[in-house]
Amino acid sequence: MEAESISKKKGSAMVVGGGVSGMRAALDLAETGYHVTLIEEKSHIGGVVSQLDHQFPTDGCGICKMLPHADAEHVLQQCVRRGLSHENIIIHLQTRVMSVSGEHGNFTVTLQQHPNPVDPDRCIGCGLCIPVCPVDVADPFNAGKVACKAIGPPTPHMAAGPYRIDTETCTQCGKCRDVCPTDAIRLPAEDRKSFTILVVDDEQIIRDSLSEWLGEEGGFSVITAESGEKALERIEEQPVDLMLADIKMPGMDGITLLEKALEIQEQMAVMMITAYATVDTAVSAMKQGAADYLVKPFDPDDLLPKIAAMYHELTIPPGPEIRVGAIVIAGGTDEYNPASGKNPFGYK
Repeated sequence: MEAESISKKKGSAMVVGGGVSGMRAALDLAETGYHVTLIEEKSHIGGVVSQLDHQFPTDGCGICKMLPHADAEHVLQQCVRRGLSHENIIIHLQTRVMSVSGEHGNFTVTLQQHPNPVDPDRCIGCGLCIPVCPVDVADPFNAGKVACKAIGPPTPHMAAGPYRIDTETCTQCGKCRDVCPTDAIRLPAEDRKSFTILVVDDEQIIRDSLSEWLGEEGGFSVITAESGEKALERIEEQPVDLMLADIKMPGMDGITLLEKALEIQEQMAVMMITAYATVDTAVSAMKQGAADYLVKPFDPDDLLPKIAAMYHELTIPPGPEIRVGAIVIAGGTDEYNPASGKNPFGYK
């Protein structure tokens, strides 16, 4: 086919995965005239290559020529660390593909995008929020070998992209919001008050502890019930977003409560509370509709991030639906790692 006819051809395609292979596929398609939607689950593109050695402050390195793109007119160099800029490419970060329907040439794709508490249009990358953050977490960019704050740029590069907040470890203290000069930060705790958690346990100390941790520290709206029967009354009285139910209780046990509760509010999420001796029962409960389980005794440092992760999973709004003519899977080793046996695409 003539190069001129290729450049005039228009269409749409989606590339899933923002690593080197995904970026190259997106560039190839964009240069030939296709409109490309690039989907990346992480908060930055570049994949593993973006983690390789670089020199401050220019980010200059040997892999800056990793993605050369040439035609008869010119040569365009794309640096994987400075991102990807092309008029035919739209990038969606922190986004997952939820469903695909249709056929070759006419696919409908439903996306789900994790909201970023930091507004990328307002954030100027001043860095004032970083030193005031009291939370140290394992830095995912550096494979957890060093610590970083719960707020900051997704990569240490010169053009790292908008700041992000690790919502699973953030304590909602508000210090970052207070020092932000552009009012770019909206903490998840501001939305948690409308999220109702029902704690069902026959032990008063368990109910009180969970109410304190999840309500006062976590910022959620918490109600309690001392039995399965009382829990059903609560569920009939008001909407419940998440129920934490002990498996072993006098009278109605947690498994029976699970079944009856989902008959009343089928969209409600349920996490079972169990001791080590009944973990197998909790796993069986997950097969009947429970989303996860918590093991006694509770550690607040582990409990709050787990509940926060569930909250974010449940409250992410339905994403947009887009239509594309082709889909390119460029998931890399995160999706297909022969060493681990993880193989969601069914490759042989």
